[in-house]
Amino acid sequence: MRVTSSLSIITRWLILGLSLFGAKAFAGYVAAPDGTVLLGIETSNRYYVAGGARFFIPPAQHSLYSGRSLVPLPQATIDSYTEVPMDGTLFRQIGTTPIYVVVGQYFWWIPNPTELDVWDDWKEVHNIPNSNWNDRFIDYTYVKNALVQERTTSQVYLFVAGAKFLLTDPADIAYFGGYGAVKTVPLGTLASVPNEPFCGAVVRERSSTTLYAVGYINSSTPGLRKHATTHPTHGVVPDGALSGIPTMSSGLSCIW
Repeated sequence: MRVTSSLSIITRWLILGLSLFGAKAFAGYVAAPDGTVLLGIETSNRYYVAGGARFFIPPAQHSLYSGRSLVPLPQATIDSYTEVPMDGTLFRQIGTTPIYVVVGQYFWWIPNPTELDVWDDWKEVHNIPNSNWNDRFIDYTYVKNALVQERTTSQVYLFVAGAKFLLTDPADIAYFGGYGAVKTVPLGTLASVPNEPFCGAVVRERSSTTLYAVGYINSSTPGLRKHATTHPTHGVVPDGALSGIPTMSSGLSCIW
């Protein structure tokens, strides 16, 4: 028991030291091995570590991670760590089948075993807790864009505010980062990505200064609408990308 306690203390101080001075610290990643469970000293909250990110473990799921190495840390230290894993991290929600890979700090579905063979490269597929983990990615991608291309294909898409936009004009590709910024995602994954932004997103077309918030009229009226706003923008989309979304003069909603 004394040996185990000493190892826990050493691990704790090692993590704290790396958090301050280690390479991961600059990106806010957890300075501990993947698969570790962090324990908030003041709160008893627990977090599973995958891809250098923390995932909250609801109390009802603590037993699912009981065999993992447990490292106590100040809650403030844990809160300083990112909730978005490093690119290349493979994961699935515990108890479910779909597997995702992180690319461009977003999660992309790997649609079949053949595609998984391309991406796993002997990496562990992390079973992360069921705790609204996708909200963290969504919060991030409201203000993040990426150029993506499915593996073995040539079409380039802009991914922003949860939507994909096909880019056919080299000027558009250059504006959004250039071919050197294009990231490869699993073949077939873009079929599951919508062509319209998240509800609540504020976007503008790249040659326009008009900002639009997108949302719904009410719960019984389908289809996104947009209205001009002065709220800070979440992202820029290609010219013409918003033309198919009807314009309204009044505010829109996402929650009823």
